[in-house]
Amino acid sequence: MNAPARTHAALLTVALLFSLNFIISKLGMNEFAPLTFAWLRCAGAAVLLAVFARGGARLPREDARRLVLFSILGVVINQTLFLSGLAFTTVQVAAVLITSTPVFTLAGAILIGQEQPTTSRVGGIALACAGALLVVGGEGWHGTTRSLLGTLLILVNCVSYAAYLVISKPYMSGASARAVVARMFVVGTLLMLPIAAPSLWSEEWQAISRGAWLALAVVILGPTVAAYLLQAWALRHADSSLVAAQTYIQPVLASLLGWMVFGEQIRAVVAVAAAMIFGGVWLAGRGKGKLKIEN
Repeated sequence: MNAPARTHAALLTVALLFSLNFIISKLGMNEFAPLTFAWLRCAGAAVLLAVFARGGARLPREDARRLVLFSILGVVINQTLFLSGLAFTTVQVAAVLITSTPVFTLAGAILIGQEQPTTSRVGGIALACAGALLVVGGEGWHGTTRSLLGTLLILVNCVSYAAYLVISKPYMSGASARAVVARMFVVGTLLMLPIAAPSLWSEEWQAISRGAWLALAVVILGPTVAAYLLQAWALRHADSSLVAAQTYIQPVLASLLGWMVFGEQIRAVVAVAAAMIFGGVWLAGRGKGKLKIEN
């Protein structure tokens, strides 16, 4: 496989793993509290990644603050808000909202000058954002307060993860993916502990089945360790917006699995919002001409 093919294969694998994550995590959180599940996922991944990165390239001490920022955006906020939001809403809604990550990523990349604004890109960002807001509005109108809260948590998570992709892109181009991701999860585990401590203390550990522990183990190995390493590697070979754009595969697979496993029905408002977000992602990836923006 040539380099572009390897990059796309890595990104496709990441999308598949993240799609499975919706189902497996929701099954695990039938018994684990969301914050307990999030911290255990982070801690388990930190141990495995530290072992995996042992003996590899070392990161300069002066990069410590930068890596703490990466960890806050890409691990702490991402893990906490995504899993909490997923526990409160449906797989279908969560998966559709995740597809807003590419447009937030592109918007951030344009703001800091990594990528050029064009008419189609700006239009795509606007269309996809409107789709994301339609999901939020739909949950507020037709859903429960719990599902609306879950929707908002996931949307904030998307913005945070998009910021991580944009900010880390230049650094990932010259750093060891294994070392960076391992450090991020070690730092993230420590930063998340005060947040998850009450949940960990009150968790009914004896009531948790082997199936729930197995779900946690699978989430750590696949959608966490493997997916983060592949994505960090891909960031060295592709624009941050292309890395994020692979998320459009997730709602299709996740919604199908949600229907098969949980019996979730696809609602019209979510389907329309998904079409708007997909259209926005496609439109944002088209134009190459520069758009003049005057004050």
